[in-house]
Amino acid sequence: MNEERETPPEAVAAAAARADRAFALNALLLLPNILTLCAVLCGLTALRLSAEGQFGWAIAAIFGAVVLDTADGYLARLLGAESPIGAELDSLADFVNFGVAPAMLIYYRGLHLLGGPGWLIAGIYVLATGLRLARFNVQTKLAKSPEDKKWFCGLPSTAAAVVVSVADAAVNMALPPAQACLVMAAIALAASALMVSKVRVPALFKR
Repeated sequence: MNEERETPPEAVAAAAARADRAFALNALLLLPNILTLCAVLCGLTALRLSAEGQFGWAIAAIFGAVVLDTADGYLARLLGAESPIGAELDSLADFVNFGVAPAMLIYYRGLHLLGGPGWLIAGIYVLATGLRLARFNVQTKLAKSPEDKKWFCGLPSTAAAVVVSVADAAVNMALPPAQACLVMAAIALAASALMVSKVRVPALFKR
C-alpha cells in the first residue's frame, strides 16, 4: 500500500505567497474602478446638496469628482488596468458627475426662476453632455494614430462642468438672482454648444 506523500512546508508557504501576490495584484487593478465609483458618489452628493440649497458644498463635491476622474484614468494607465468595462463605467460616471450634477446645481440655484425655459436649458446641458460622451467613446475606438489622440473634438464634459460650476459661484456672488439666472442660462447654453461642436481642444492628458 502506497503511502501518501506529504507536501513539504516550503512548497505550501510558496503556494500561499503566490496566492497572496495574485490577490494583491487583482485588488490593485480594481483601484481605478473604485475611484470611479467614488466619483459617482461625489456626483450624487452634489445632487443632494443642490436640492438642499447647499450650493457651495455641491460645487466642492463636483470638484471632488473632477479630481477622482483625473486620478482613475491616470492610475488605470499606470497599472495597465484599462478595460472595456472600466471605460463604460467612466462614461456613466462622467454623465452623472459632469452632466446631471452641474445642470441641477444651476437649476436649483437660479434657472428655476425662469420656469419651464429654465428646466429646458438644464435638460439641454444634460443631453449635450450625453452626446459629447457618446461621440468621445466612438472616436476613441476609431482613433488609429497618436495624432488622433492629441485633440478632443468639442469641449470635454469635465471642462464644461468646471466652467459652469465656477461661473455659477462667481455670477451669483456678483449679481442678484433675477440677473444671475439669465447669465447662467447663457453660459449653460454656450457650454452645451461647445460640447457638441467640432472645435478642436488639445488633450492635456494622454487618452
